[in-house]
Amino acid sequence: MRRAAAAVLLATLAGGAGMATEQTPALAEAIAATLAEPLTASSPNGLRIASALLNRMFAQGLASARDPARQREQLDGYVAVQKALLQHALDSARGQPEDADAYKSAAIPMSYNLAANTWIGWGPEAAGPITVAHQRVGLAAARLNVELGAALGLGPERRRNGAWVLGAQLLAAADYEGAAAAFAASRTLARESGDPAATLMAQGWIHVATILGAGGPHAQRQLGEVKARLETLAGDGPFYAAQFEPAIAALRAAAPE
Repeated sequence: MRRAAAAVLLATLAGGAGMATEQTPALAEAIAATLAEPLTASSPNGLRIASALLNRMFAQGLASARDPARQREQLDGYVAVQKALLQHALDSARGQPEDADAYKSAAIPMSYNLAANTWIGWGPEAAGPITVAHQRVGLAAARLNVELGAALGLGPERRRNGAWVLGAQLLAAADYEGAAAAFAASRTLARESGDPAATLMAQGWIHVATILGAGGPHAQRQLGEVKARLETLAGDGPFYAAQFEPAIAALRAAAPE
C-alpha cells in the first residue's frame, strides 16, 4: 500500500524496494546503463527504470496540478504510458524466452502501480479524477499482478500487496465477495511472511468489504477492534489503521446512486 496517494510508491527497482525521491547513486548507474543500450534495444532493467521515472513524474505532476482538467490530463498520460511499458514487457517476455522471467518480474511493479494509481479509494483530492475507464484498466492490472506473482513463484512477502490491491480494485467494482476473498489471500500471505501488522490490516479490509456490501453494526465493531489493535503496534500499524475510514468514505461517495 502506498504511504501518500500522490506519491505512488515511486516504483520498485528490485525486490519490491521503493525508490528514493532523490536520485541515488544506484539509480544514476541504472539510468546510465539504460542510456548505453542500443537505440532500438530494451532490457528488463531499462523498463523498470522507465516505469520508475514515469511514476515520479506522475506524482510530481499530480501534486502540482491546480484544476481537475489538468489532473485528468496527468492521469490519462500516466495510464497510457504505463500501459505501453507494461505491454512491452509482456511482449518481450513472449519474444525472448531466455529473459522471460526477468521481463515478467519487471512487469510486476508496473502492474501494481497502475492498479494502485487508478483506485478510487484514495479519494479525488489524492488520486485525481479517476474514471470508469481508468478503473477498468486498474482492475485488469491488479489481476495481472497476482497472476505474474504466482507464475514466478514469488514469496509471500512479495505477493501480499498484489492480493491487497486486487481486493481494493474489486471493492471499487462493488464485487464485495471477490474483494473479501482477495483480502483473505493477502492475510494468508502476510501471515506466511511473518508480518503481524499486515496480517491484521488485511483482516480489517475484509471487514471493510462487509461494511460496503451487506453492512451492519457487527462488521463496523469488528473493524473498530482491528483499528484499535493496529494503533498499538509499532511500525506500520497506525498508518494502516488510518486508511480504512477515508477509503470507505471515498468508495461510498464514488458509488452510483
